[in-house]
Amino acid sequence: MSDALFTYGTLQFPEVIEAVTGLALPWVEAEAPGFAQFRFRDRIYPGMVKREGALTQGRVYTLMSHQTWELLDRFEDPVYRRELLEVYRPDGSTITAHAYVLPVAQQHLLSSDRWQMDWFSHVHLDGYVSRCRVFYEAMTSHGLPESYKQTLWKLTDSPQISQA
Repeated sequence: MSDALFTYGTLQFPEVIEAVTGLALPWVEAEAPGFAQFRFRDRIYPGMVKREGALTQGRVYTLMSHQTWELLDRFEDPVYRRELLEVYRPDGSTITAHAYVLPVAQQHLLSSDRWQMDWFSHVHLDGYVSRCRVFYEAMTSHGLPESYKQTLWKLTDSPQISQA
C-alpha cells in the first residue's frame, strides 16, 4: 500500500493536514493528469473528477500511517472514493499516491466553477482549520461516530458560499 496522499483542495494546506491528523507531514508539489477539480455546489471544498486532457495541481504528503489513513477516511466526505493514481513531481518523476476522487455517479454535486486555493485561504482557512482541530480532538479522544462528523460540518459550513 502506498504511504502517499495526493491532495488538491483543502488538504493541500499543511495546517489543515496537521489539524486533521495531528502530524506535520512532509510534502512535495505534484500534478494529476487526466483529472479536474471543481467546487461542490453547496460546500467550501472541491471534488476531483476524471477528465481527459485536464491537469490538477496539488501536493503529495508522505509517511502516512494506518492511523492517519483511518482519520482521513473518516474526515473526508463519504461521497469520495479513495483511489490510487500516478501523479507527477515537477522533475517529471512519478509517485503512486492515494487521492479522494468523486465517482461519476456523484459528479452532479459539483458546480462548473474551479475551486480557488487563494479564495479558500482568504475567506475560509482559519475557520476550517479550527473545525478540523475539533474533529481531530473528537476522533482521538472519543472516536465519535460518522453522524457526529456530518452534523459538525453541516453546522459550521456557511450555507451561502460565494467565490468572489
